Amino acid sequence: MNSVHRFAYLLLCWFTTISSAFLSAGSRFTSGRHTTTSETCFSLASSQTMATDAKTTMFTGKNMFHEYDKPIVLIGMSSEKGNELNRLANYLMKTQLKTSQLLPLMDDTGNLRPIQDIFEQSHWPDIAVIDFRQLQSGKESNQLTQAELSDLVKAFYESGHLAIYVNVEPSSSEMSEEATALKEKIEESVLVPNSDYELCIRDEGTQDEQDTTSSWEHIEWEMIRLLARARLIPPIPGDKTRTANTAHLTMGDHTFFLSLSFPEISQVEQFVESMCADVDAMEYRTDLLDCRDSRFDLLYGMQELRRYCRPHTRRSPALPFVGSVIEDCMPIVYTVRTANQAGTYPDDEKGIESMFQLLQWGLRGGVEVLDVESAWDSQKTSNLLDRAEERYSSQILGSHHVVGKEVSTEEAVLFFQKCALNGRAHGAKVVLSITDESRDRMAYEAALIAAELAEQDGKPVIPHISLVLGDVGQFSRVINFPFTPVTHESLPFKAAPGQMTSNEIMTTRLLTNIFEKKTYAILGHNIAYSVSPQMHGAAFAATKLPHQYVRVDVPTVEDFVQSDFFKSSLFGGTSVTIPHKQAIIPYVDVMSEAAKAIGSVNTIIAKEEYVDDDFKRVIYGDNTDWRGIYNPLNRLLGSKVDHSLDYALILGAGGTARAAAYVARKLGLQCIYFNRTPSKAQDLVESFGGTVVTSLDEQSLQEGICLGDILRKTPGSNVRVVISTLPAAAEFVLPPWLLPLDGDKPVIFDVNYKPYYTELLRQAEATGCSFVRGSEMLWEQGVGQFELWTGRSAPYRVMKQVVLDNCQDQ
Repeated sequence: MNSVHRFAYLLLCWFTTISSAFLSAGSRFTSGRHTTTSETCFSLASSQTMATDAKTTMFTGKNMFHEYDKPIVLIGMSSEKGNELNRLANYLMKTQLKTSQLLPLMDDTGNLRPIQDIFEQSHWPDIAVIDFRQLQSGKESNQLTQAELSDLVKAFYESGHLAIYVNVEPSSSEMSEEATALKEKIEESVLVPNSDYELCIRDEGTQDEQDTTSSWEHIEWEMIRLLARARLIPPIPGDKTRTANTAHLTMGDHTFFLSLSFPEISQVEQFVESMCADVDAMEYRTDLLDCRDSRFDLLYGMQELRRYCRPHTRRSPALPFVGSVIEDCMPIVYTVRTANQAGTYPDDEKGIESMFQLLQWGLRGGVEVLDVESAWDSQKTSNLLDRAEERYSSQILGSHHVVGKEVSTEEAVLFFQKCALNGRAHGAKVVLSITDESRDRMAYEAALIAAELAEQDGKPVIPHISLVLGDVGQFSRVINFPFTPVTHESLPFKAAPGQMTSNEIMTTRLLTNIFEKKTYAILGHNIAYSVSPQMHGAAFAATKLPHQYVRVDVPTVEDFVQSDFFKSSLFGGTSVTIPHKQAIIPYVDVMSEAAKAIGSVNTIIAKEEYVDDDFKRVIYGDNTDWRGIYNPLNRLLGSKVDHSLDYALILGAGGTARAAAYVARKLGLQCIYFNRTPSKAQDLVESFGGTVVTSLDEQSLQEGICLGDILRKTPGSNVRVVISTLPAAAEFVLPPWLLPLDGDKPVIFDVNYKPYYTELLRQAEATGCSFVRGSEMLWEQGVGQFELWTGRSAPYRVMKQVVLDNCQDQ
């Protein structure tokens, strides 16, 4: 027995001793791993701070499109009637990328411009359309050659442009025989090798454009989804900062994915409404599909699955894209399960070669989670991961199934370690076989040991999904908290023996005290107006979590911390509002970096942790107010910030103004503060830097510093963002010179969520400014709170709708 095995064996003995305590201690049971203090508060870190500590991650995000600043390139061959590529480009320019334009590829004489000239005059978010249909029609057909267009496609791709292959199927889109022959000729040699993503179209483009029920709308949606996926923050193995692409949330506590096992994806449609209410993702089992060897049909089938799910999606997280959010996107787990791994895909040499090709296709479809079996060729696996890390944002789930034989716990630990894919996987899933129910915790115990060993060795600690096959292993599904595969009551059959529904699992967890119902609250004074109870109550209901959320209206924090409610073991945490955000700080054990910098706490998290051989309650304090401001502004500004020229004008000097200043620094903006009492604003300068102005005049009319003076000091400088933390009753509006009819206008952010329209927002809308309401800040900060409390992604769409329903009539 080598040293690793000896250490694992000792850990197993220790974990076996305490595991019964976990199973009987209710709230002390954790999601398939031994919980340490640093792990429990993973999400208290700044969401923009990528982990660099070797103990957190071995790999950093390499995705070349995250801060992409080049044009989008659409390549392919449109049908004669549909003109699909230009139609998509026009949609993007008019409705999504409103500052974009079509990149001219040809000169006035109809000849292709020099490639270098094209590149020098291009920038994000311009769109280049390279449609090989031009070779078949139009005045320019005599002056363009296949070689010229092919070389242009390759030049864009090799220079790092984001290329999407718009794949129009000839047989259903009225494409001529000549065009079909050309498409077949260039597809595998030009279009596929020189593109990253693929959008598949049948006859949608040839349908009547005036038909509002046309499925073309979903094609447009898919285009936006692919672009949003491409530009996501790349996932980092083991990273626990909260982003839109954090595996510890995607595969967090009490998350479920539904295993679909139909041979035709169209057979799913009748079941999706009920299924979407209970799960967080759909597993796309490509090995079970009749069309599994057709790239077009597989990708088109995924698009159809998303289309079926969109109207019914409730639990899906936000997918940000250029000033907006896609909130109706059901995540997909893309799986090619081989015969040796409880699947059907051939596992001979040819089959494994094809399997890796199918996984590449999944990346091209922009899947959220790519299941990669760990049992196969290490070099092929490494090549796949290289490409995934460089050009895609998919999370990698390493997996291994032990079918038809029992293994030791030591061997199971090694399987978990192998599923980590040398520190490159974002989650690990191991499924074992047993014959004796007394071993139904073996997979769980192996997961605990594997996580502990990873932490000891300074490797990423990733979510471990630990299961046992068959009815004999059903309890393993109950005690596995992260990303459990499930079936559904509405389905005619299960995808695998022993699978349970998410409702059965959650009910069992509650009945056996493996998981306890917690109570959360909004803590403040005179808070009858608060929308938080409705928002969080709806979020708990949508995710089938049994927690309660109430109001705690007390004049002092001392009244709260001395109450039975706070002292109860069922207390899970609170939202904190005026006037207690600073007063609560002395009662917090651990403060997040954001809460320390801002100087206030709007979120309390109560955790029971195993410390010094005993369980102890730890109170964490965080601030998600800044997230509520940062997220919308970051979507609107993107990376287009000049740190030396761009300013944020912050109105007011209270606690929310501190959160606004913290956000401005995160965005790379210089701060200018304006407050009725300038001396109070000086505190912001000391904490976050910047300048206090005594007036917002363009020219100095009195003593003091006016805004115009600051901007004139640096030619070209301007106010990019105005964040008002002033009360709505002040009826504040900006001086007209800050909102010119022509030229760049600032983004206006008003933190008030009631009334729905403040005077400042009316002014912003009337003058054509982009603006953000306080209602958006409310649900964005609420999303952060929910994720801190639950350790899983929040149901963004549900929380947003509740806030809007309660604010729009004000």
